Amino acid sequence: MFTEFLIRNGKIKFILFIVRLYVGWVWFSHGFNKIMSKNFDATQFLQHAVAQADAANPTVRSWWAFIVKYAFLPNVEILNYVIPVAELLIGILILAALFTNHAIYFALFLNFVYLLSGSLDVNPQLILWSILLLASKENASRIGLDGMLRRTLKKPAAPVKPPM
Repeated sequence: MFTEFLIRNGKIKFILFIVRLYVGWVWFSHGFNKIMSKNFDATQFLQHAVAQADAANPTVRSWWAFIVKYAFLPNVEILNYVIPVAELLIGILILAALFTNHAIYFALFLNFVYLLSGSLDVNPQLILWSILLLASKENASRIGLDGMLRRTLKKPAAPVKPPM
């Protein structure tokens, strides 16, 4: 019932627009700040995640620490480039409402990676807002490029006269 309200109500699109702008701005600003600082390094964050698995009250599960230790840490140089660029692109796509659902799926993936690694900063909020935006389907991106594309593609093509 709530999802039907999110999908069908035309007035809720303005609230979803504000939520989408917030989510997009958070991703954009995090990615932009990491790129502009020119010294982003995920090594310490990843090492801290591995260490948290062995703590007295672990905030990171041992299976995730194993993945971080043997998959992410050896490839941290690649991640140092991919993470800021991905965050920036996710933010731009969500702000512009272009391929919104795809961008939100990538955002959720990164949010869960951060959450599983022990970061509780804004990740739970962003996960909830992102799920809300996904539940509203195209209503979340009605004000934006996705909405413009949908309206343009729904228009029937002009009839073409056959050559004589």
